[in-house]
Amino acid sequence: MGNPDIDSYFDAVYAETIGPVSRFVVSHAARFQDTEDIVQNIYTRFYKRISEKGYRDIESTEAFLINIAKFECRSVFAGFKRRKERDVILSDIDEEQTAAIEAEMSRDQKLLEDIMTDKILAKQIFDDIMSGDETVGRIFYLHFVCDMKLEEVANQLDLKLSTVKTKLYRTIEKQKKKFGI
Repeated sequence: MGNPDIDSYFDAVYAETIGPVSRFVVSHAARFQDTEDIVQNIYTRFYKRISEKGYRDIESTEAFLINIAKFECRSVFAGFKRRKERDVILSDIDEEQTAAIEAEMSRDQKLLEDIMTDKILAKQIFDDIMSGDETVGRIFYLHFVCDMKLEEVANQLDLKLSTVKTKLYRTIEKQKKKFGI
């Protein structure tokens, strides 16, 4: 990094947006294992952009980063799909797999307004979970934000794995009903 003004702006934006951007990526990435790389790519692209063109024209950094995230999630998914397709012989694909591939390829891209609506809903759900049972909040935070496996969460919180799973799945179902998902 070179320009102190750009660097301090980037640091402030990163601190302010890493949570929402990470949550967006976790909820939209094709594979959960790719989320860390995607988030890194987002902020690398953002830094390159503000270094080359400045940042004064960016009205909402969070919306700007979410747009980059949308592109990165799709790019990683397309690369993953291409790698998987290299290993598949077309004659081995059954009708169900063909229908799934066609459905994915014909899926409309979401508008920024829809993305922001989803983001707001995700924040409301996360806030609702975090304001309830502290144990459930910790389970969700460790699993979805810190990327810990459920077994690791159970060990960290000194709970049985079955308890962690039950609390997680019941809360997910509760949130689905509460928010009409």
